[in-house]
Amino acid sequence: MPRKPDPTLKPMIVSKVAQHLQDTKLEDVSVRSLGRVLGTSAYPIVYHFGTRDALVDAVVEHLAESTASRTLDPDTDTAGLADWLVAVFGGLDDPERALAARLTFELGSVESLCGRDREHTVHRAQIDAVAAWCRAHGQCAAEAARTAQNVVLVARGIQWGAVIDPAQTDTDSALRTLAADMAAGAPFVTT
Repeated sequence: MPRKPDPTLKPMIVSKVAQHLQDTKLEDVSVRSLGRVLGTSAYPIVYHFGTRDALVDAVVEHLAESTASRTLDPDTDTAGLADWLVAVFGGLDDPERALAARLTFELGSVESLCGRDREHTVHRAQIDAVAAWCRAHGQCAAEAARTAQNVVLVARGIQWGAVIDPAQTDTDSALRTLAADMAAGAPFVTT
């Protein structure tokens, strides 16, 4: 009679791999190397996830849990918009949030080459949320779409700046300034 799998093993693997990825390039990760990190063979990884990519996807999902439930109420005020921007793009002083931002860029930059669309789908949902906020605050649909596209790109730029130069980037303050500038109609956006 086969043993039943330990239900705590899969989340433990995801957590340990997330911790390992904080100091390791994604390209340097293999099923075997992760087995060594876990102090085991590659078998538990293959058994629970099948492939390295499936394990990385599980890590990304685990890291995205903190922001996945964050929604932007279109009727919220500027402070609510700022809080949403910080919750989704900021908080990079937390190592897991910083890793999530890094993986978003690493995986998002190549996902179209391998037929995936996870990061693109998340990106589009963020644009749609900001566009809804803009429409609720008086912008026409076309203007809201342009503003939202640019706001999300600027927020991603702020986030990327913190990933590559964390000592010089106060992400949360920059995101709050972005929200204030956006609400004030500042011409920071390009067409």
